[in-house]
Amino acid sequence: MSDTIQVPGGGGAPQAGAARSLPIAAVAGALVLVGLVGVALYRRSVGTPAGAAGGTVDTATATDTADTAMPEGGASIAVKAPVILSPEAAILAERYRCVCGCNDTLGVCTCRTPGGSEDMKAFLQDLVRQGRTPDEADREMTAKFGAAALLSNPAPPQTQPSHAAR
Repeated sequence: MSDTIQVPGGGGAPQAGAARSLPIAAVAGALVLVGLVGVALYRRSVGTPAGAAGGTVDTATATDTADTAMPEGGASIAVKAPVILSPEAAILAERYRCVCGCNDTLGVCTCRTPGGSEDMKAFLQDLVRQGRTPDEADREMTAKFGAAALLSNPAPPQTQPSHAAR
């Protein structure tokens, strides 16, 4: 199979009955380019949802909108975003256990119980922002959440039901 398309007309010196060849790759490239431009224009006119590829999430706007927007015939729902630890705080989080009763490390637990991992992570992130050393952070975490929060201390008895008992 030939990789060129014969196009009637002249390409150079006009000759009667001569055909000009056009590479298939050039035609395919042009079609892809037109398609990409079309998609870009469509996305620009419609808008990209927050969090999608290329989109950004403005947390101040997102929270303001969530607090004031109320769907027709329904109630508004406000969801608290999970705490995302900085790299420094994530390293420190491996020194602590969640006090919700699951005995997971703070970096692993995702509970939302009051005084659980979300509160502990927010407090730890604040300590890192203040520039506290690991020893100072240990003292602060122990003072606020108890001695069981430190992994170096023995774990309290399991308060969650055991999966082996089922």
